Amino acid sequence: MNTEHFRPTQFVYDEESDTIRCPAGEILRPSGKHTRNRAIRYRTSACKDCQLKSRCTPGAQRTIHRLVDQSALDRMERRVYADPSLMRIRRCTVEHPFGTIKRMSGGGRFLTRGLRKVKAEAALSVLAFNIIHAVNAFGSETMIAKG
Repeated sequence: MNTEHFRPTQFVYDEESDTIRCPAGEILRPSGKHTRNRAIRYRTSACKDCQLKSRCTPGAQRTIHRLVDQSALDRMERRVYADPSLMRIRRCTVEHPFGTIKRMSGGGRFLTRGLRKVKAEAALSVLAFNIIHAVNAFGSETMIAKG
């Protein structure tokens, strides 16, 4: 990334009006959506006359992309910064299954190729983990009797 230009974090999002304010004070409005990466594109026509354009973009105008779910990510980030112990809890509860599945699959490499086949292989790995977890939690006799 070019360090002589403004970073996207220097642009301020206003949730109420769904606009972004640039460092020069101009308002960028939504101008389209990227459905593949679930992002909204924000632009303004004020770039051509802007005094800070040389510090903002080498192109004709600056474009900022904001994820559709960015407000949820921002809320989560604020919660984690407010209470760092949440990450400890996450590591203990969420990361453990991924490590176990990786160990069960021999290092985390997929045996198949292609997105569809890899998704199926991942789903089977998660199913196997859940079955093992249930057997460990309730016992094999309980699982057979209820099955």
